Amino acid sequence: MVQKHEKTCCFAGHREIADRDVENSIKKIAEDLIVTQNVKTFLVGHYGRFDACCHSVIQKLKKVYQDISLDLVIPYLTNEINEYKELYYQNYDRILIADMPLNTPRKFQIIQANFYMIDSSDYLICYINRSFGGATQTYRYAKRKNLTIFNIAELVKNINTA
Repeated sequence: MVQKHEKTCCFAGHREIADRDVENSIKKIAEDLIVTQNVKTFLVGHYGRFDACCHSVIQKLKKVYQDISLDLVIPYLTNEINEYKELYYQNYDRILIADMPLNTPRKFQIIQANFYMIDSSDYLICYINRSFGGATQTYRYAKRKNLTIFNIAELVKNINTA
């Protein structure tokens, strides 16, 4: 029997989201990717409500699909993670520090961590409903990298994907 290549999915979204049904949308898409596309690894940050929703959904799916993993991707190690590492490792399978140039200015490190997730993934589940911000930059980068993208928010009609 031929083994299917295991795949990876990452998440990107605005810090604040208005959609009350976002977790159901994430669950539907993520579960379909697990079942039909052999997605085994999910990469997520921890910088806002969308990331928190993704974390919650994948934690629930891990109870059903015990062979999937949820990895936290961060731009740098924080005191909080250092101090509460047991708690973080209870919530994630791995904590990955994104590979980026050492001289990356701090204000660009989160976006570089997002680009690292895109470079490591086959799929992106996102919540993009405006044409500016770090999540939108990540969305555009994923389009340039030809990832399969599932945007669960209504897209702003004039998002420039170039």
